[in-house]
Amino acid sequence: MKKKHDEMICTEDLTFEYIRRDEEGNVEGITTAVDDVNISINPGEFISILGHNGSGKSTLAKHFNALLYPTEGTVWVDGNDTSNLQNLWNIRQEAGMVFQNPDNQIIGQIVEEDVGFGPENIGIPTKEIWERVEESLKAVGMYEFRKNSPNHLSGGQKQRVSIAGVIAMHPKCIILDEPTAMLDPNGRKDVIRAARALNQVENITIILITHYMEEVIYSDRVYVMDKGHVEMQGTPREIFSQVDRLKELRLDVPQVTLLAHELKMRGLPLEDGILTIEELVDQLKKIRK
Repeated sequence: MKKKHDEMICTEDLTFEYIRRDEEGNVEGITTAVDDVNISINPGEFISILGHNGSGKSTLAKHFNALLYPTEGTVWVDGNDTSNLQNLWNIRQEAGMVFQNPDNQIIGQIVEEDVGFGPENIGIPTKEIWERVEESLKAVGMYEFRKNSPNHLSGGQKQRVSIAGVIAMHPKCIILDEPTAMLDPNGRKDVIRAARALNQVENITIILITHYMEEVIYSDRVYVMDKGHVEMQGTPREIFSQVDRLKELRLDVPQVTLLAHELKMRGLPLEDGILTIEELVDQLKKIRK
C-alpha cells in the first residue's frame, strides 16, 4: 500500500457528528453525518462524489480543506493532518473550495479585482498577481469579461469567476461543492467544461460533489454516498452499470444510460453502463449490421 503522504486526499476511518443543542445549550441529539469513511484520491485525478440530499457528501467535502474536523479518524491533505492547526495555512492554499452559490464568494466590484483578492491577501507581489489573474481567467474562459462587474454576469459566468479566484491561489486540488446546483443547463455545462480543462491541462486534482449524473461521466472514479457511508465506488461505467442499485439509493442515472438499460431489458444486445449518445449510436449500428 502507498503511504498516506503520496495521496492528495486520504481519509482514515473518518466519522463526523453534528451535535444538536436546545436553547439552554443541552445536547438534544447527535447526527452522524459521515460514518467511518475511507477514501483515497491521487494527485491529478478527477473524482466525483454522488449522493442525494442528506447523504453526507457536502459534509465530507468540507473536511478536504479543514472547514470541518473529524470527530473520529484522520484526514490527510497532501500529507498534512487536518487536525493539526499548524497545517491549516498549507491545507487552505493547496485545496481550494468552490461553493454552490457564487454570490457568496464574489466580493470584488470588477471581475479581475475579485480574482486578484486571494493572491493579494497572501502577499503575492503585484506584478505576479496580475499574471495570475490573467492566467486564471483564461483557464476558465472568462478573460474577455475581466473589466466587467460580476453583477452583470450570468450564474454560470459568476461561478467560473469563483473558480478563477481559487485557481489564482495556485492550489493542487479544487473541491467543487455542488457548483452547478443554482445554474441553468448551459451554465452547468460551462462550469464542468472548465473543471475538466483544469484537470486535463493543468493537472489539478478535481473533486466534484454533485447529484447531477451527467456531470460525473468524465470522472476517473466515482464514490456514491448514502447515510454517511460510501455505498459504491468505481469508474463511471462500473457505477452506471448498476441501474437498479442506484435506484435503491434514490439516484438517477444519465438519461442515455437509462435508455440503453431499458432497450437491453427488452432484448437488445447492448453493453452495460453506456455513458454517451455516441456510444449508444455505435452499439445500435453494430446490431443493425
